[in-house]
Amino acid sequence: MSGFKLVVISVVTILICLLAARGETSSQAGVAVSGSIVDESAGVIPGATVNLLGQNSATRSTTSKADGAFGFEDVAPGTYVLRAEIAGFETYQTTIVVGQEPVARLKITLRVRALETDVTVEADEPADAFSTSASNGATLRMDDDFRRALPIVANDFLGVVGNFFYPAAQGSQGNSVIVDGVEGDQIEVPSAAIGTVRLNRNPYSALYQHPGQARVEVSTKRGRRSRYDGAFEMSDRNSLFAARNAFATSTEDLNRRLLQPTFGGPLPGKKSSFYFTAQRFVHDESAVVNAETPTGTVVANVPTSHDHNSVFARIQAWPDALNTMTGTYGFSGHDYSNRDAGGFNLAERGVAAGRQKHTLTLSHRLLRASNWQNDFLFGFLDQEDHAGSAATAPAIDVNDAFSSGPSPSFTRANRRSFNLENTARYLGRAGHSLSFGGRLRTDHVDAFDASNFAGTYEFADLQAFAGRTPLFFRVNRGDPNAAFSVSAANGYVQDEIRVKSQLTLTFGLRYDWQSTTSDRNNFAPRFAFAFAPENHKKTIVRGGAGIFYDDLTRSAIEKSLLLDGAHLREIVISDPSFPNPFSSGADVSRLPSTVRVAPGIRSPYLSEASLGVERELDQRNRLTAEYSWFRGTHLFRSRNINAPLPGTDLRPDPGFLNINQIESSAFLHSQALTISWRGRSGRFFQPYAQYVFSETTNNMSGTFSVPANNYDLRAETGPADDDARHRFNMIGVVALPRGFQTGLVLSVSSGLPYDITTGFDDNNDTVANDRPPGITRNTGRGTGTAQLDVRISKSFAVVRVQDGGQAQRRDTFDLIVDVFNAMNRTNFKAIVGDMSSPFFGRANVAAPARTVQFSARYTLRR
Repeated sequence: MSGFKLVVISVVTILICLLAARGETSSQAGVAVSGSIVDESAGVIPGATVNLLGQNSATRSTTSKADGAFGFEDVAPGTYVLRAEIAGFETYQTTIVVGQEPVARLKITLRVRALETDVTVEADEPADAFSTSASNGATLRMDDDFRRALPIVANDFLGVVGNFFYPAAQGSQGNSVIVDGVEGDQIEVPSAAIGTVRLNRNPYSALYQHPGQARVEVSTKRGRRSRYDGAFEMSDRNSLFAARNAFATSTEDLNRRLLQPTFGGPLPGKKSSFYFTAQRFVHDESAVVNAETPTGTVVANVPTSHDHNSVFARIQAWPDALNTMTGTYGFSGHDYSNRDAGGFNLAERGVAAGRQKHTLTLSHRLLRASNWQNDFLFGFLDQEDHAGSAATAPAIDVNDAFSSGPSPSFTRANRRSFNLENTARYLGRAGHSLSFGGRLRTDHVDAFDASNFAGTYEFADLQAFAGRTPLFFRVNRGDPNAAFSVSAANGYVQDEIRVKSQLTLTFGLRYDWQSTTSDRNNFAPRFAFAFAPENHKKTIVRGGAGIFYDDLTRSAIEKSLLLDGAHLREIVISDPSFPNPFSSGADVSRLPSTVRVAPGIRSPYLSEASLGVERELDQRNRLTAEYSWFRGTHLFRSRNINAPLPGTDLRPDPGFLNINQIESSAFLHSQALTISWRGRSGRFFQPYAQYVFSETTNNMSGTFSVPANNYDLRAETGPADDDARHRFNMIGVVALPRGFQTGLVLSVSSGLPYDITTGFDDNNDTVANDRPPGITRNTGRGTGTAQLDVRISKSFAVVRVQDGGQAQRRDTFDLIVDVFNAMNRTNFKAIVGDMSSPFFGRANVAAPARTVQFSARYTLRR
């Protein structure tokens, strides 16, 4: 353990002990719980019965006064169930947590019984939001109504939220997606099942492995105990109103259809509820091939398809006011045809692929001893993936010009995961909120990879292809099967302390362990604070620091097991003959190439520190300015440790050709200034906007990317692949008269860097990624992008007449029009940096042009 980390951990431990001791000696005087009761029109409701139930205390009751006010004095710290009811209105029930500080005044809105609604209380939004664990001004928070008002391409909600991720905060497997407490990398549930979404909430929480700037938390919907809710949504998009892609000669074929039914409500006894939704998504479109062949430019629209079926079901039970049990099941199935076609890949390179995923979760929440909360979760996942088929002939790759022949991809994998988590929270000790818990996860993977068994020719440029002089021929031989298991465990403890009404401190410590590495020194201290220099708390200074460990990816483990020289052997022939690579050649080597994980590989970690100021402009608007600093240490990269020694053609190990070793030797430096605005402009516009000015430098392009010079890594230091210096993103909803509503998603970014290479293998390491003299990695810079998506919707109330002739509005019917890339701006996806390519310095792929989608949704309540 490094000296710095040992000091930090010691200081955090001492402070937790001292402050906990302070809490034990503090008084336990009760506080007041008060509020007001109003109806939906904000009119006061006198005479409502309000009950306060604690597990170890008698039920206390009161009645709202003429002005709707109610109150309880001298309430001891703990967790309580608050219930308000009056004839003609639906009963309101929620759980509140009482600490040493006064509870903010509650405002309870009761709805008439005919509407029969439940109130969903979110445990992470305390009444007093002056906290390091609650959402703050920089948090992106969306409820169901806000999300449904936004234009979302193909119901890919993560694509919208992903615009707000900070790339430097991502782990080796990408962003962290947590759905109902289970961590993954995708949102696989139907979009209708998504309830509340938060990004960058409590960025230094010890509960989570990754920082908040690259973590999204999704809570799915549940059925209500007091009414039945249902909906049916359908949408269609075709080429009739679509614009032509910038690189296509004609408008591509397009046919997207989505069907999504939803239904939920109480089960018999009204102590449990169910929720069910399913989604059928069919996406038929064309991929644009834009390549250069010896016979000329090839531009073609290649038909592709993507079918996605998904199901989500939940049963939730409340045996009593202090226990909640939940079970969920999810299914997600993807089927692709002609995947990978487009760009440089000609039509024949398209492959069939698919993925099926089943998930099951069981959870239990218990409130006990008036100030304890315990959450237990069990999760199971079963996933099958497949892509491609056995190739019957070699593939041909002319670098950054065209790729033809059958695709060399042929993979299958089956993964089963078991997950156990338990977290406990203790409240009420003199301003302390102590939480601790742990997680155990096991993954078993059966992998099959028969890719490139027919081989692939690689040519430097079109001239070499015309002269029939390939750079290399690569082919795999051997057993394509491998099975392995990975186990991971973590534990954490965290204490959030209200030092005084204007200062909150949070201290946390987390430990992460993974079975595939021998690194056991993975203690990650975390610290955060929130300070209000003014009594009215309109200005809050927030900051923190922490360490976040990462895991070795399953793909790295799989490759190192398959390409170990025993299961699979990759044969690389330099300067082979064509079309028979084994007949002759200047350097015909049958030595195998392998992939290895470095002995003693370290777990990479990200250090982060930030300081920000949050200002309440008015009751509805908050502006936040935050400076963040990131440093990645021991990040993963690959390096060919058997490349020819400089100045010679001799390899250190004569028994192998290439030995690509996965090492923890890379770094990352990043800093960012983020300006966020969240709130409401007037009565009509509800926006969330974010501007980021940042700079990120590293010396690798991913776990499997090898450097241009394996013995001198200095030229690898440069801008990160995702280093966009300026980024502006905004989502918002505009309420218009007569039931119209407009939603918008705006994303603007400056250009990304790209690497400039010669396209040749001058150092004989069998990788054509050499750079011109004096050129370092990612010195090129592409053009910026901008896209505006707009949704216009009109809601109609469906009036139903009840007994007695009283009209009740229960159902709604929505008509929706989405316009994606409304400005029809050409956004290039990547710039070619290969100097031998006919596309050097320009792009050959662009993002989709403008398309229009029509949708209808019917929502019912019973």
